[in-house]
Amino acid sequence: MNRVYLVGAGCGADTLTVRGARLLAACDCLVYDSLIDAALLRLVKPSCKKIFAGKRAGAHGMEQAEISALLIECGKTYACTVRLKGGDPFVFGRGGEELSALRAAGVYAESVPGVTSAVAAAELAGIPVTHRGVSSAFTVVTAQTEGGRPDFSRLAKAEGTLVFLMGKAAAGKIARGLIAGGMDKEMPAALLSGAGTAASCTVRCPLCRLEEEAEKLPAPLTVLVGKVCALDLSPLRRGPRVLVTGTPSHIARVLPLLEEAGADGRALAHLSVRPRGAEEAFARLEAGRLLVFTSANGVYVFFGAARGRGTDLRLFGGKRFAVIGRATAEALAECGFRADILPAEYTTEALAAAVRGTGIPREEVLLLRAASGGGVLSETGVQVSLYDLVPEEGALAGAEGALAWADAVTFSSAGGVRALLERCSLPAGVLPVAIGEVTAGALRAYGYAPAVAKQADARELAAAVTAAKERRCRD
Repeated sequence: MNRVYLVGAGCGADTLTVRGARLLAACDCLVYDSLIDAALLRLVKPSCKKIFAGKRAGAHGMEQAEISALLIECGKTYACTVRLKGGDPFVFGRGGEELSALRAAGVYAESVPGVTSAVAAAELAGIPVTHRGVSSAFTVVTAQTEGGRPDFSRLAKAEGTLVFLMGKAAAGKIARGLIAGGMDKEMPAALLSGAGTAASCTVRCPLCRLEEEAEKLPAPLTVLVGKVCALDLSPLRRGPRVLVTGTPSHIARVLPLLEEAGADGRALAHLSVRPRGAEEAFARLEAGRLLVFTSANGVYVFFGAARGRGTDLRLFGGKRFAVIGRATAEALAECGFRADILPAEYTTEALAAAVRGTGIPREEVLLLRAASGGGVLSETGVQVSLYDLVPEEGALAGAEGALAWADAVTFSSAGGVRALLERCSLPAGVLPVAIGEVTAGALRAYGYAPAVAKQADARELAAAVTAAKERRCRD
């Protein structure tokens, strides 16, 4: 029986439920909203059909009736469809409408609760929506209403904390309405921008300054009003704040290592992997004796394409494999193959030297990598472009806020450097950290003096961040 699950995506990837993660890993079709953490999209299997059905205030991608019709179609086509919705499906997410439409169409559907930003946004900022002796209740209101507006005179007299979701455009109306309803203009308030993301920002202010401060912050914006906004229960800083940039797969390897080292790491997934199709790779495969991978991305794209074509893996029995570093070797092992060549030094120069040392003619060496691949390795084999690294406009739109939070920012490729620094500059005092000399060279071209990892490896990148910050502290 085909099934559709309305899954709450929570408030940032770290708040997804265990059941939500299981369903994402199993689904055949994913229909997702705006404001979804890009890291969640990586949890689905390569064969999953991904459909964007985002809606934003003032810029609706699809009308609600279209979304419901799409879900019915997907529910009848795919064994398992996940409709991924920000926060919780039933908290101003119109999940009830979608569930009703699916059931009316005879499609099995159920809702999977998520962590709503009505509570999580405040908690992540160190503000409890209830607190003994300060607030014994909280009221959640949508600031985006159709055909009316909240009853501010009633809300102004309500006890406890007021939480307004989607409050960017309505901050001025909220302040004026509550003050007109009798609330003290000096009542503590807070603005929570981008909760659960690397670009999150919290501004506390009196109610009378709500509109002025909201104009300075990007959406999505949660507005809190109440005495609890004077409290700050956010955790004490453990170590440097490190913004990790790159693809979701790279970030997933680096963040846990930074946390182990005591750093506060956040993600800016400003690049995505866009497969080009592997027709050229398989057309050249018979002549290729040595297959060279320079990233885990290349391994996953290539063998994902092999599975999609139904390729018998015995075809690779006589091939040799070369990789640039530990992460790429581990990805290859996941696909069932051991690297024959793994240079002690994780650089393209070392890999090129190792490939030349095999004596295999250039035309029998396939460089299975990104279309932007170049450099000294190009002299050793035939370039086969498996994928492009594409800038993620949504992530880049919030890059300035994310950089303002950071003490250090890591880069995993020269292309990633250019994608970010063509849009914005690093704030004064923010330390750039490069995974290798090629990436460092790109940073130097923009006038920065980066710290450089000893090896082109996620663990060494994390170590370079920690070492560089320790040196700065001593100096």
